[in-house]
Parts: sequence; structure tokens; C-alpha cells
Amino acid sequence: MTAERERESDGVGADAVALAAARALLRVDTRAEAAAVLHAAVRELGGRVVPAVVDDPEALAVDVSLGLGEPCVVVPAEQSAGILQRLRRQLPPVVEDAQAAAARCDRYQRQARRARTDALTGLAVRGEIDARLAGATDADVICLMDLDGFKTLNDTRGHAAGDRALRRFGKLLRSHVRDVDFVGRYGGDEFLLIFVGIPLAVAVERMGELVLTWATGDPGMGVSIGVSQVDERGAAIATAAADRALYRAKRAGGGVVQLAKAGDYRPPA
Repeated sequence: MTAERERESDGVGADAVALAAARALLRVDTRAEAAAVLHAAVRELGGRVVPAVVDDPEALAVDVSLGLGEPCVVVPAEQSAGILQRLRRQLPPVVEDAQAAAARCDRYQRQARRARTDALTGLAVRGEIDARLAGATDADVICLMDLDGFKTLNDTRGHAAGDRALRRFGKLLRSHVRDVDFVGRYGGDEFLLIFVGIPLAVAVERMGELVLTWATGDPGMGVSIGVSQVDERGAAIATAAADRALYRAKRAGGGVVQLAKAGDYRPPA
């Protein structure tokens, strides 16, 4: 052990490490960032993070993984009674601070997810839809959907039945998209789906399957869909085109997919 580390064993240097870690933990935004601060403090205190399965009699019996990956513990980086003593004294409060910071980050992220997610359907809210459309590229296909007979359902069977239908449709939509795709509740019983990097014909086919699946699951209630391709004119034009195609699908009696025509690609009215 170096003379400098021996001098630090009086706690002055170790206290500074713990204080710096506490301050850094106030600024973290994720559990992973909290774990990084904790592990850096371990190194500053003269320790080393190792898997909990390592058989070391000097390992401190405290998990410093913060729930990320496999459990891990701390051992002295050098064979030194001073380092071991410092770790035993200083590490527990640092771990406690890191656990509190990680829990705070989890709460914040849950709140952020709730703010971005429609509580009824579990899909993205309108603000998230607008942000996604702002970043759309010509690799995207936009699908606008509207449930057929939704107002009648609400009027005849009540709003609880309408809510159940919206939840079921949201679940169905999530099952028909990949992780790279995007789906949100546009408003009321209208939904928007963005396919990424698939041919337009494939998107139309997938939407046709969705129409059939939905009609089978709830006879008497269909879904109308308008589909458009984003091009150099941008997402706003493509969304307007999908909306006009959706309107044609509704006029045709519903329960169908309509592909946007060349004349549909014009600015919204």
C-alpha cells in the first residue's frame, strides 16, 4: 500500500470520495448512470467490483449491481487492512445513496412513460405522434385507422364497452408491429401507425390482415384504414394523403384498406 493511501485511511480522502459520489448521484437520470457513479466511487476507495460468485473472504457482503445484470460485490484492489477498513466504513452509505438515486430515476422514468402513453390503449399519445412524424423519412409508410361503428357502440352499449373496444384494438395493433415501428392513438377512435423500411405493398397487405383479424374478434365492428408513403414532400403531406384514403374507405362502407392516390398528396385543407 502506498504512503498516500495509508494517509487516506484516516477517512479524510475517503470522505471526499463519498461526498463527490453523493453530489454526482443527485444528477443521474438513469439506474445505469447511478451504477456507474457507484462503481467509480468503489475504485476511488481502493476497491474492485467482481461477480458475487467469486470466493473471496474479504468480499463485502453488499450487492453493488443496482439490479443491473448479475449481482456483484466489492473486494480490495490491494491486500491491505487499511483499504478493507475504508471500504467497510465508507461503502455502505454510498451504496445506500446509489440505491436511492436509482429508485428516483425509476420513478421519473415511469412518470415520463405515463406522460407519453395513452392510459387506455397503451399506445403513444398525440404529442409523441407529432414528434415521430416530424422525424419521418421516405422509408416510412403511414397508416391511419378509424374504428367503424364506434359511436353506435358507445350509444347502444355504453362508454365502458367503447373503452374495452379501444383497449382490444390497441393490443391488436401492438401485436402487428415490430420494435422499429411506431403506433399511437391519434384521437378518439382514430389511430396512426408508421411502418419503417417496408415496401408499400407489404404495408397494405399487413393492414388487410389487421382488418380481417379485428372483424373476426368483434363481429359487427370493423376498421377502415388509409395508407400512404412518405416521400420528399414530407410527413404532413403523406398524413393528409392517408387521411383522404381513410375517408374513401369509410365512404365505401368501412372494413377495408385504401391506398392513397396521386391526387391525395396535397397539403391538408
